[in-house]
Amino acid sequence: MKRVLIKPLEPLMFRSQGEFEPLITGSHTAAQSLIIPRPSTIAGMLGYILFNKSSGTGDWLSDLTNLLDTIYGTFIETNGEYLFPLRMGNHLALVDQQHVINLPILLEKEYEQREKGIYELFYDKNKLFQIINHQDRIGISIDKSTRTVKEHYLYSARYLAFKKEVNYVIFIDNDAINDKINGKIVNFGGENRIAKLEVDDYKVDTSIEEEYYLTLSPILIPDEALDDLLDNISDYVTMGKVDKISLGFDIANTKRKEMLTAILEGSIVKRSIIDFIKKEINNNLLDRFTKYEKIGYNTLMNLCKLAFRKILS
Repeated sequence: MKRVLIKPLEPLMFRSQGEFEPLITGSHTAAQSLIIPRPSTIAGMLGYILFNKSSGTGDWLSDLTNLLDTIYGTFIETNGEYLFPLRMGNHLALVDQQHVINLPILLEKEYEQREKGIYELFYDKNKLFQIINHQDRIGISIDKSTRTVKEHYLYSARYLAFKKEVNYVIFIDNDAINDKINGKIVNFGGENRIAKLEVDDYKVDTSIEEEYYLTLSPILIPDEALDDLLDNISDYVTMGKVDKISLGFDIANTKRKEMLTAILEGSIVKRSIIDFIKKEINNNLLDRFTKYEKIGYNTLMNLCKLAFRKILS
């Protein structure tokens, strides 16, 4: 297994779902970067490095899975310490491994003790604001043909900046990838931001069975299963958020990729979610959803140690 450190070299922009067109958003548009990049952003970055023009199929997902082996992630490393996303509704925290280890005990406590412990994680133990900063920018759009300002195209953007050195961490099940990407300077996320890649060997377990898991990437839910999931959400999700997400923009075909429902990164899910998704994904969907997994979606982490698993594979 290879560990890949993605080292930002400037403020970053990771867009989520949303549009910039004035007919949809009004005369002023705004964008705010995600804290944790989505798997399609990372897979697209790696795929760009490895891409061979003769290997293109016209389908963005097939092109990536032909180039990449299974990706697990994503979380943050700073000063040798791993920080993991933890979500409660719209609130996102970054917590260290020791507090993740204590979560199974916390989740089994009585309601008042559990709520007090979760509050402490988000407000006292949360290291998000120790490492994350923001950089605000306001801009206009220029009509290139007339070199005048386009009416109604005022926008503001909140970029992701850092107070200290931060690395995004993923793992790839491919021992041959080191020579191809190690040391590369690459575009990462939107707005042509750049980062540096470093690769090393790392031994990690990818076959775990636990009662609770931390989602390190969004868990994708087929539309046909959404009503059943939401009607019985407490059977599958202990804390977190279910939302629609965009899988990004298909540059080769100049169109947006699909939008899917997902249990967001940082959620705590029960083991029952694995059987639920396996049951709900029919044969027509299996190939595509397995490919989503391969590029990084559906990554579950053991709460007690650094060990991962996928759902379908």
